[in-house]
Amino acid sequence: MKFKQIGIDIGKNSFHVIGLGMEGNVVLRRQFTRSGLISFFHQNANEHIAVAFEACSGAHWLAHQLMALGHEVRLLTPESVRPFAKAQKNDWNDALAIAEAAQRPERHSVGIKTQEQLDIQALHRVRQRLVTARTSIVNQVRGLLRERGLVFGSGRMRFERFLRGQVLDDESQLNPVSRALFATLAAEYEAIDTRIKDIDSELDTFAKSNSACRALLSVPGVGVIVATALYSAVASISDFRSGRDLAAFLGLVPRQRSTGGKTTLLGISKRGNTYVRTLIIHGMRSAFYNRKKRENAITEFMERMVERGMHTNKIVVASANKAARIIWAILTQNTTFQPNAT
Repeated sequence: MKFKQIGIDIGKNSFHVIGLGMEGNVVLRRQFTRSGLISFFHQNANEHIAVAFEACSGAHWLAHQLMALGHEVRLLTPESVRPFAKAQKNDWNDALAIAEAAQRPERHSVGIKTQEQLDIQALHRVRQRLVTARTSIVNQVRGLLRERGLVFGSGRMRFERFLRGQVLDDESQLNPVSRALFATLAAEYEAIDTRIKDIDSELDTFAKSNSACRALLSVPGVGVIVATALYSAVASISDFRSGRDLAAFLGLVPRQRSTGGKTTLLGISKRGNTYVRTLIIHGMRSAFYNRKKRENAITEFMERMVERGMHTNKIVVASANKAARIIWAILTQNTTFQPNAT
């Protein structure tokens, strides 16, 4: 049987497959288990079938399995598939919409990540959860201590000094029950903080050994966390035709509401990878407050924005947009950041 395109709606244990023939009609409509799906494509390995499915949990694993069998795999964003959905939502209609969307050349595709990129992405996701848990402990301790008349300043360093110096100290005014409770919370905080430092160490070691990350570290405001997060988020820089495409992927380009030939630009779109966008904006904020220490194209750009009277947040976001375009140029040309380039 000849297939023009196959669309798969991925589930945890079941996979709904729609196959389109050479004339665009549905010639295959089957539901597979995980092992059954791999067996089906193994039996049709000589056909080199064009297969598409949405980028979601498990998509990269399946993509590598099918590519190893010689099939052509394309991952689509949910936004690219949604306009092709027909009638009510169900697994069969979703698979059909994926198959139809995959035949359109301008539909947005997602790069297939390597195992190394997936490992770094996993480290970042675990780190993000641990950072959230650590912040939650700090906030809870702050609230509980305020009920006992103990208040400390913002910031983790102040929290750690206050916790060790006045809460867990033998001379504190807390009763034994409260002291034992805060000792437990302090131990939990220390365990999470140690695990975060271990992950940071792993990321630092990887960044120093990876050529792409080393090149990104030369950009102001880009440290180990930002560089490795970008490396894990961008499957291949060739997926982006220009620096603006990378900035759009990070949600740093203006949101448009244009009609009738009149262009209206609003704030940034905030689409795409929220995690990496947050990191790169924080990195540019650090570069902004330390701009007097380093002279380069980005800090000069920031100074011009300051002279125009722009708000700090706008300058930081605009600098993040500029940095994204610089990062695209660095990765595309396989070079490093040139501080004096214009």
